[in-house]
Amino acid sequence: MPYQNLPVRVQETAGTKFYCTCGESNNKPYCDGNHSKKNTGKEPIRYEIPEARMCSICDCGESKNAPFCDGSHSKKG
Repeated sequence: MPYQNLPVRVQETAGTKFYCTCGESNNKPYCDGNHSKKNTGKEPIRYEIPEARMCSICDCGESKNAPFCDGSHSKKG
């Protein structure tokens, strides 16, 4: 599953998360190991969510605030 041009909105629970950065996960926004299987050269972003909250996770691969969406998808051609 390649990158999409929208963020993935998810109600997160507190804890350590591993977010996909390669665009190939079948369990977006979370890493499922496809970066290794498909030799993408990318690694997931490890992020600690301190408390439950709604998150917009980048799925265009362009955010300067990864793993969170910064609106970069709306600036793509």
